Amino acid sequence: MGAALAATTGAQSLATLAVFTLPVLAPLAARDIGAEPHWLGWQVACTYAAASAASMFSGGVLRRLGPARCTQIALSAGALACLLIILAGLAGAVLGSFLIGMGYGLTNPSASQVLARLTPAARRNRVFAIKQTGVPIGGALAGAILPGLAGLVGWQGAVLAVGLAMAAAAFGCGAFWPHWDSEREPGFPIGAGAGGGIVALRTRPGLAALAVISACFSGFQLALGSYIVTMLVEEGGWTPVAAGFVSSASQAVGIGARIAWGVVADWWRSGMKTLAAIGVCTCLGGALLPAALAGPGTPLVALLCLLGTCAAGWNGLLLAEAARMAAPGKAGDAAGGVLSVAFAGVVVGPSLFGAAVAVTHSYAMAFGMLAVFPGIGALIAWRSALRSR
Repeated sequence: MGAALAATTGAQSLATLAVFTLPVLAPLAARDIGAEPHWLGWQVACTYAAASAASMFSGGVLRRLGPARCTQIALSAGALACLLIILAGLAGAVLGSFLIGMGYGLTNPSASQVLARLTPAARRNRVFAIKQTGVPIGGALAGAILPGLAGLVGWQGAVLAVGLAMAAAAFGCGAFWPHWDSEREPGFPIGAGAGGGIVALRTRPGLAALAVISACFSGFQLALGSYIVTMLVEEGGWTPVAAGFVSSASQAVGIGARIAWGVVADWWRSGMKTLAAIGVCTCLGGALLPAALAGPGTPLVALLCLLGTCAAGWNGLLLAEAARMAAPGKAGDAAGGVLSVAFAGVVVGPSLFGAAVAVTHSYAMAFGMLAVFPGIGALIAWRSALRSR
Protein backbone atom coordinates (compact mmCIF):
# COMPACT_ATOMS: atom_id res chain seq x y z
CA MET A 1 0.00 0.00 0.00
CA GLY A 2 2.75 2.46 0.97
CA ALA A 3 4.72 1.85 -2.23
CA ALA A 4 1.61 2.25 -4.38
CA LEU A 5 0.68 5.51 -2.66
CA ALA A 6 4.21 6.88 -3.03
CA ALA A 7 4.44 5.89 -6.69
CA THR A 8 1.03 7.27 -7.68
CA THR A 9 1.74 10.51 -5.81
CA GLY A 10 5.10 10.83 -7.55
CA ALA A 11 3.56 10.22 -10.97
CA GLN A 12 0.88 12.82 -10.24
CA SER A 13 3.58 15.31 -9.20
CA LEU A 14 5.51 14.88 -12.44
CA ALA A 15 2.40 15.00 -14.61
CA THR A 16 1.38 18.24 -12.89
CA LEU A 17 4.91 19.64 -13.21
CA ALA A 18 4.63 19.11 -16.96
CA VAL A 19 1.25 20.88 -17.04
CA PHE A 20 2.67 23.93 -15.24
CA THR A 21 5.98 24.09 -17.11
CA LEU A 22 4.87 26.44 -19.88
CA PRO A 23 2.58 28.56 -17.66
CA VAL A 24 5.38 29.22 -15.15
CA LEU A 25 7.93 29.92 -17.90
CA ALA A 26 5.52 31.99 -20.01
CA PRO A 27 7.13 35.40 -19.24
CA LEU A 28 10.43 34.01 -20.54
CA ALA A 29 9.31 31.57 -23.23
CA ALA A 30 6.11 32.88 -24.78
CA ARG A 31 7.57 35.39 -27.20
CA ASP A 32 10.39 33.02 -28.23
CA ILE A 33 7.73 30.45 -29.07
CA GLY A 34 5.74 33.07 -30.96
CA ALA A 35 2.87 33.92 -28.59
CA GLU A 36 1.87 36.62 -26.13
CA PRO A 37 1.81 35.66 -22.40
CA HIS A 38 -1.96 36.17 -22.05
CA TRP A 39 -2.52 33.56 -24.81
CA LEU A 40 -1.59 31.05 -22.12
CA GLY A 41 -5.28 30.36 -21.53
CA TRP A 42 -5.51 28.74 -24.94
CA GLN A 43 -2.46 26.56 -24.20
CA VAL A 44 -4.11 25.39 -20.98
CA ALA A 45 -7.29 24.74 -22.98
CA CYS A 46 -5.39 22.49 -25.40
CA THR A 47 -3.87 20.56 -22.51
CA TYR A 48 -7.11 19.92 -20.71
CA ALA A 49 -9.19 19.23 -23.80
CA ALA A 50 -6.85 16.31 -24.38
CA ALA A 51 -6.98 15.35 -20.69
CA SER A 52 -10.78 15.35 -20.77
CA ALA A 53 -10.88 13.00 -23.75
CA ALA A 54 -8.23 10.69 -22.29
CA SER A 55 -10.05 10.47 -18.96
CA MET A 56 -13.42 9.76 -20.51
CA PHE A 57 -12.10 6.92 -22.65
CA SER A 58 -9.49 5.53 -20.24
CA GLY A 59 -11.56 2.50 -19.22
CA GLY A 60 -10.66 0.32 -22.19
CA VAL A 61 -6.97 1.24 -22.02
CA LEU A 62 -6.86 0.43 -18.29
CA ARG A 63 -8.49 -2.97 -18.76
CA ARG A 64 -6.14 -3.94 -21.56
CA LEU A 65 -2.84 -2.52 -20.32
CA GLY A 66 -3.26 -2.13 -16.56
CA PRO A 67 -2.54 0.88 -14.33
CA ALA A 68 1.26 0.55 -14.34
CA ARG A 69 1.59 0.52 -18.12
CA CYS A 70 -0.93 3.37 -18.42
CA THR A 71 1.15 5.42 -15.98
CA GLN A 72 4.26 4.73 -18.06
CA ILE A 73 2.47 5.91 -21.20
CA ALA A 74 1.33 9.07 -19.40
CA LEU A 75 4.83 9.98 -18.24
CA SER A 76 6.40 9.11 -21.61
CA ALA A 77 3.92 11.39 -23.38
CA GLY A 78 5.00 14.24 -21.12
CA ALA A 79 8.67 13.59 -21.84
CA LEU A 80 8.04 13.63 -25.61
CA ALA A 81 6.01 16.83 -25.23
CA CYS A 82 8.95 18.60 -23.62
CA LEU A 83 11.14 17.78 -26.62
CA LEU A 84 8.51 19.10 -29.01
CA ILE A 85 8.19 22.37 -27.06
CA ILE A 86 11.95 22.90 -27.31
CA LEU A 87 12.41 21.89 -30.93
CA ALA A 88 9.27 22.89 -32.82
CA GLY A 89 8.27 26.38 -31.66
CA LEU A 90 4.58 27.27 -31.54
CA ALA A 91 3.48 24.11 -33.38
CA GLY A 92 5.52 22.02 -30.94
CA ALA A 93 3.99 23.84 -27.98
CA VAL A 94 0.48 23.12 -29.27
CA LEU A 95 1.15 19.45 -30.02
CA GLY A 96 3.13 19.08 -26.80
CA SER A 97 0.22 20.54 -24.83
CA PHE A 98 -2.10 17.90 -26.26
CA LEU A 99 0.40 15.16 -25.35
CA ILE A 100 0.81 16.47 -21.81
CA GLY A 101 -2.97 16.55 -21.49
CA MET A 102 -3.37 12.99 -22.75
CA GLY A 103 -0.85 11.80 -20.18
CA TYR A 104 -2.41 13.83 -17.39
CA GLY A 105 -5.82 12.38 -18.22
CA LEU A 106 -4.51 8.83 -17.70
CA THR A 107 -2.76 9.33 -14.36
CA ASN A 108 -5.81 9.73 -12.11
CA PRO A 109 -7.92 6.83 -13.44
CA SER A 110 -4.84 4.59 -13.19
CA ALA A 111 -4.12 5.65 -9.62
CA SER A 112 -7.78 5.39 -8.61
CA GLN A 113 -7.94 1.83 -9.92
CA VAL A 114 -4.95 0.84 -7.78
CA LEU A 115 -5.82 2.75 -4.60
CA ALA A 116 -9.51 1.84 -4.57
CA ARG A 117 -8.47 -1.82 -4.55
CA LEU A 118 -6.03 -1.37 -1.65
CA THR A 119 -7.66 1.26 0.60
CA PRO A 120 -10.12 0.53 3.47
CA ALA A 121 -13.31 2.62 3.27
CA ALA A 122 -12.64 4.35 6.61
CA ARG A 123 -9.35 5.77 5.28
CA ARG A 124 -10.44 6.52 1.72
CA ASN A 125 -10.60 10.33 1.95
CA ARG A 126 -7.19 10.59 3.60
CA VAL A 127 -5.46 8.20 1.20
CA PHE A 128 -6.86 9.86 -1.91
CA ALA A 129 -6.08 13.29 -0.42
CA ILE A 130 -2.47 12.24 0.13
CA LYS A 131 -2.21 10.97 -3.44
CA GLN A 132 -3.63 14.24 -4.75
CA THR A 133 -0.93 16.21 -2.93
CA GLY A 134 0.99 15.38 -6.08
CA VAL A 135 -0.84 18.25 -7.78
CA PRO A 136 0.38 21.05 -5.44
CA ILE A 137 3.76 19.32 -5.16
CA GLY A 138 4.13 19.49 -8.94
CA GLY A 139 2.91 23.08 -9.00
CA ALA A 140 5.23 24.06 -6.15
CA LEU A 141 8.22 22.46 -7.87
CA ALA A 142 7.40 24.32 -11.07
CA GLY A 143 7.26 27.69 -9.33
CA ALA A 144 10.26 27.15 -7.06
CA ILE A 145 12.67 25.54 -9.51
CA LEU A 146 11.88 26.38 -13.10
CA PRO A 147 12.33 30.21 -13.13
CA GLY A 148 15.70 29.97 -11.38
CA LEU A 149 16.80 27.03 -13.53
CA ALA A 150 15.77 28.95 -16.64
CA GLY A 151 17.96 31.83 -15.47
CA LEU A 152 20.94 29.45 -15.38
CA VAL A 153 20.43 27.29 -18.47
CA GLY A 154 17.68 29.08 -20.41
CA TRP A 155 14.01 28.17 -20.53
CA GLN A 156 14.74 25.43 -23.05
CA GLY A 157 17.13 23.78 -20.59
CA ALA A 158 14.51 23.94 -17.85
CA VAL A 159 11.93 22.24 -20.11
CA LEU A 160 14.49 19.58 -21.05
CA ALA A 161 15.13 18.84 -17.37
CA VAL A 162 11.41 18.21 -16.84
CA GLY A 163 11.36 15.85 -19.83
CA LEU A 164 14.32 13.85 -18.55
CA ALA A 165 12.75 13.47 -15.11
CA MET A 166 9.52 12.18 -16.67
CA ALA A 167 11.37 9.70 -18.88
CA ALA A 168 13.28 8.32 -15.87
CA ALA A 169 10.06 7.93 -13.88
CA ALA A 170 8.33 6.17 -16.78
CA PHE A 171 11.14 3.63 -16.85
CA GLY A 172 10.94 3.12 -13.08
CA CYS A 173 7.19 2.38 -13.14
CA GLY A 174 7.95 -0.86 -14.93
CA ALA A 175 8.69 -2.35 -11.49
CA PHE A 176 4.94 -2.25 -10.72
CA TRP A 177 3.83 -4.43 -13.64
CA PRO A 178 3.44 -7.66 -11.57
CA HIS A 179 1.46 -5.96 -8.77
CA TRP A 180 -0.69 -3.31 -10.43
CA ASP A 181 -1.39 -5.04 -13.75
CA SER A 182 -2.19 -8.52 -12.46
CA GLU A 183 -5.89 -8.10 -13.35
CA ARG A 184 -5.42 -6.66 -16.83
CA GLU A 185 -6.98 -8.35 -19.84
CA PRO A 186 -4.36 -8.30 -22.65
CA GLY A 187 -6.87 -9.28 -25.34
CA PHE A 188 -9.53 -6.79 -24.31
CA PRO A 189 -10.45 -4.50 -27.23
CA ILE A 190 -9.69 -0.93 -26.18
CA GLY A 191 -12.66 0.45 -28.08
CA ALA A 192 -15.07 -1.83 -26.21
CA GLY A 193 -14.21 -0.14 -22.91
CA ALA A 194 -14.24 3.38 -24.30
CA GLY A 195 -16.90 5.54 -22.80
CA GLY A 196 -16.97 3.76 -19.45
CA GLY A 197 -16.83 7.17 -17.83
CA ILE A 198 -19.95 8.22 -19.72
CA VAL A 199 -21.80 5.13 -18.51
CA ALA A 200 -20.72 5.81 -14.92
CA LEU A 201 -21.92 9.43 -15.05
CA ARG A 202 -25.26 8.35 -16.45
CA THR A 203 -25.97 5.40 -14.15
CA ARG A 204 -24.32 6.05 -10.75
CA PRO A 205 -26.37 8.28 -8.38
CA GLY A 206 -24.67 11.54 -7.44
CA LEU A 207 -21.78 11.16 -9.86
CA ALA A 208 -23.05 13.70 -12.40
CA ALA A 209 -23.46 16.37 -9.69
CA LEU A 210 -19.93 15.60 -8.48
CA ALA A 211 -18.67 16.08 -12.03
CA VAL A 212 -20.31 19.51 -12.33
CA ILE A 213 -18.77 20.56 -8.99
CA SER A 214 -15.37 19.49 -10.24
CA ALA A 215 -15.77 21.56 -13.41
CA CYS A 216 -16.68 24.67 -11.39
CA PHE A 217 -13.69 24.24 -9.08
CA SER A 218 -11.10 23.17 -11.61
CA GLY A 219 -11.42 26.16 -13.92
CA PHE A 220 -10.51 28.57 -11.12
CA GLN A 221 -7.79 26.28 -9.72
CA LEU A 222 -5.91 25.99 -12.99
CA ALA A 223 -6.27 29.67 -13.81
CA LEU A 224 -4.77 30.44 -10.40
CA GLY A 225 -1.87 28.03 -10.83
CA SER A 226 -1.24 29.08 -14.40
CA TYR A 227 -1.44 32.87 -14.07
CA ILE A 228 0.01 33.77 -10.65
CA VAL A 229 3.52 34.26 -12.03
CA THR A 230 2.35 36.19 -15.09
CA MET A 231 0.00 38.36 -12.98
CA LEU A 232 2.73 39.28 -10.50
CA VAL A 233 5.29 39.98 -13.24
CA GLU A 234 3.10 41.76 -15.82
CA GLU A 235 0.70 43.58 -13.49
CA GLY A 236 2.46 43.68 -10.13
CA GLY A 237 5.99 44.46 -11.32
CA TRP A 238 7.58 41.49 -9.52
CA THR A 239 10.69 39.72 -10.80
CA PRO A 240 10.10 36.27 -12.37
CA VAL A 241 12.06 34.51 -9.59
CA ALA A 242 10.17 36.27 -6.78
CA ALA A 243 6.85 35.63 -8.50
CA GLY A 244 7.84 31.98 -8.97
CA PHE A 245 8.50 31.57 -5.25
CA VAL A 246 5.12 33.09 -4.39
CA SER A 247 3.46 30.72 -6.85
CA SER A 248 5.41 27.86 -5.28
CA ALA A 249 4.32 28.89 -1.77
CA SER A 250 0.65 29.05 -2.81
CA GLN A 251 0.95 25.54 -4.21
CA ALA A 252 3.01 24.19 -1.31
CA VAL A 253 0.41 25.08 1.31
CA GLY A 254 -2.03 23.03 -0.71
CA ILE A 255 0.00 19.91 0.08
CA GLY A 256 -0.89 19.97 3.76
CA ALA A 257 -4.32 21.43 3.02
CA ARG A 258 -5.35 18.42 0.91
CA ILE A 259 -4.52 16.07 3.75
CA ALA A 260 -6.25 18.35 6.27
CA TRP A 261 -9.40 18.57 4.14
CA GLY A 262 -9.37 14.78 3.85
CA VAL A 263 -9.24 14.46 7.64
CA VAL A 264 -12.10 16.97 7.95
CA ALA A 265 -14.19 15.01 5.46
CA ASP A 266 -13.61 11.74 7.33
CA TRP A 267 -14.47 13.51 10.60
CA TRP A 268 -17.64 15.09 9.20
CA ARG A 269 -18.38 11.86 7.32
CA SER A 270 -19.35 13.99 4.36
CA GLY A 271 -17.13 14.77 1.42
CA MET A 272 -19.86 16.95 -0.08
CA LYS A 273 -20.12 19.26 2.94
CA THR A 274 -16.35 19.66 2.88
CA LEU A 275 -16.43 20.48 -0.84
CA ALA A 276 -19.07 23.13 -0.13
CA ALA A 277 -16.85 24.77 2.49
CA ILE A 278 -13.90 24.76 0.10
CA GLY A 279 -16.00 26.39 -2.63
CA VAL A 280 -17.19 29.21 -0.36
CA CYS A 281 -13.65 30.03 0.80
CA THR A 282 -12.30 29.96 -2.76
CA CYS A 283 -15.05 32.26 -4.01
CA LEU A 284 -14.43 34.83 -1.27
CA GLY A 285 -10.66 34.72 -1.74
CA GLY A 286 -10.91 35.25 -5.50
CA ALA A 287 -13.25 38.19 -5.03
CA LEU A 288 -10.71 39.86 -2.72
CA LEU A 289 -7.75 39.43 -5.08
CA PRO A 290 -8.12 42.68 -7.11
CA ALA A 291 -7.98 44.78 -3.93
CA ALA A 292 -5.07 42.73 -2.54
CA LEU A 293 -2.93 43.18 -5.67
CA ALA A 294 -3.26 46.95 -5.33
CA GLY A 295 -2.06 46.84 -1.70
CA PRO A 296 1.12 45.79 0.15
CA GLY A 297 2.91 42.60 -0.77
CA THR A 298 2.50 40.72 2.53
CA PRO A 299 -1.34 40.62 2.55
CA LEU A 300 -1.27 39.64 -1.12
CA VAL A 301 1.04 36.69 -0.47
CA ALA A 302 -1.11 35.66 2.50
CA LEU A 303 -4.26 35.75 0.36
CA LEU A 304 -2.62 33.73 -2.42
CA CYS A 305 -1.52 31.12 0.12
CA LEU A 306 -5.05 31.03 1.57
CA LEU A 307 -6.38 30.47 -1.93
CA GLY A 308 -3.84 27.69 -2.31
CA THR A 309 -5.28 25.86 0.70
CA CYS A 310 -8.77 26.00 -0.84
CA ALA A 311 -8.55 26.23 -4.63
CA ALA A 312 -5.97 23.42 -4.68
CA GLY A 313 -7.38 21.43 -1.75
CA TRP A 314 -10.44 19.67 -3.16
CA ASN A 315 -9.11 17.14 -5.68
CA GLY A 316 -8.49 14.27 -3.28
CA LEU A 317 -12.02 14.56 -1.88
CA LEU A 318 -13.40 14.53 -5.41
CA LEU A 319 -11.69 11.25 -6.28
CA ALA A 320 -12.59 9.70 -2.93
CA GLU A 321 -16.25 10.59 -3.51
CA ALA A 322 -16.05 9.21 -7.06
CA ALA A 323 -14.61 5.94 -5.74
CA ARG A 324 -17.38 5.76 -3.11
CA MET A 325 -20.10 6.26 -5.74
CA ALA A 326 -18.53 3.90 -8.29
CA ALA A 327 -19.81 0.44 -9.15
CA PRO A 328 -17.70 -2.38 -7.63
CA GLY A 329 -14.38 -2.66 -9.45
CA LYS A 330 -15.13 0.42 -11.58
CA ALA A 331 -13.34 3.17 -9.63
CA GLY A 332 -11.22 3.95 -12.67
CA ASP A 333 -14.29 4.47 -14.86
CA ALA A 334 -15.94 6.70 -12.24
CA ALA A 335 -12.76 8.77 -11.83
CA GLY A 336 -12.39 9.06 -15.59
CA GLY A 337 -15.97 10.22 -16.06
CA VAL A 338 -15.82 12.85 -13.33
CA LEU A 339 -12.39 14.09 -14.37
CA SER A 340 -13.39 14.38 -18.02
CA VAL A 341 -15.95 16.98 -16.94
CA ALA A 342 -13.44 18.57 -14.55
CA PHE A 343 -10.96 18.95 -17.39
CA ALA A 344 -13.67 20.39 -19.60
CA GLY A 345 -14.09 23.03 -16.88
CA VAL A 346 -10.38 23.72 -17.10
CA VAL A 347 -10.69 24.20 -20.85
CA VAL A 348 -13.43 26.78 -20.32
CA GLY A 349 -12.08 28.49 -17.18
CA PRO A 350 -8.60 29.62 -18.27
CA SER A 351 -9.93 30.42 -21.74
CA LEU A 352 -12.53 32.73 -20.22
CA PHE A 353 -9.80 34.10 -17.97
CA GLY A 354 -7.58 34.91 -20.95
CA ALA A 355 -10.49 36.61 -22.70
CA ALA A 356 -11.28 38.62 -19.55
CA VAL A 357 -7.67 39.77 -19.32
CA ALA A 358 -7.73 40.87 -22.95
CA VAL A 359 -10.86 42.96 -22.26
CA THR A 360 -10.09 44.34 -18.77
CA HIS A 361 -6.28 44.44 -19.05
CA SER A 362 -6.18 43.15 -15.45
CA TYR A 363 -5.29 39.65 -14.28
CA ALA A 364 -6.57 40.36 -10.78
CA MET A 365 -9.94 41.58 -12.07
CA ALA A 366 -10.23 38.45 -14.18
CA PHE A 367 -9.68 36.32 -11.06
CA GLY A 368 -12.46 38.23 -9.30
CA MET A 369 -14.82 37.51 -12.17
CA LEU A 370 -13.89 33.82 -12.35
CA ALA A 371 -14.53 33.36 -8.61
CA VAL A 372 -18.25 32.97 -9.30
CA PHE A 373 -17.64 29.40 -10.51
CA PRO A 374 -16.39 27.89 -7.22
CA GLY A 375 -19.33 29.67 -5.57
CA ILE A 376 -21.72 27.80 -7.88
CA GLY A 377 -19.89 24.56 -7.11
CA ALA A 378 -20.33 25.18 -3.38
CA LEU A 379 -24.09 25.53 -3.80
CA ILE A 380 -24.34 22.26 -5.74
CA ALA A 381 -22.19 20.44 -3.16
CA TRP A 382 -24.31 21.71 -0.27
CA ARG A 383 -27.55 20.66 -1.96
CA SER A 384 -26.10 17.23 -2.70
CA ALA A 385 -25.03 16.86 0.94
CA LEU A 386 -28.54 17.72 2.15
CA ARG A 387 -30.13 15.24 -0.25
CA SER A 388 -27.88 12.41 0.93
CA ARG A 389 -28.84 12.84 4.61
